[in-house]
Amino acid sequence: MKQTRADRDFARRFGEALNPHISRERELGKSWAQIGSELGVTGNGLQKQLAGGTPSIRTIAFAYRKYGLSVRYQGIEVAKAISGRRKGKRASEGEGQLQLPFEITAPPSSKRLLLMPVSKGLRRYRLQLTIGMSR
Repeated sequence: MKQTRADRDFARRFGEALNPHISRERELGKSWAQIGSELGVTGNGLQKQLAGGTPSIRTIAFAYRKYGLSVRYQGIEVAKAISGRRKGKRASEGEGQLQLPFEITAPPSSKRLLLMPVSKGLRRYRLQLTIGMSR
């Protein structure tokens, strides 16, 4: 994918925001390789990012976790994008993650009770419970 002007601007600002943190780590005696490994890059890769090279999503996430570093990309605050809840159709309908505080089990040989997850899409399932009545 071709890099846009916004991508290059973000990379430059990310490097500028990261620089004081890296300088502090270097003053404490850490090597480029040590600091880079904490951010998911090599020492040379870290130096390239400080000079305006494009960081990976992993590096952005690690920099946020380690230093609280959050740089805006086209008006989107990284910290909010990583930790905030997305608003959209699902949230407005009240649909969310259901966590059951109990377990439903059936004897393996039971013909009257069938419990199985039914795929409803990518990472979405519906729990289907079928109960057979005795005659």
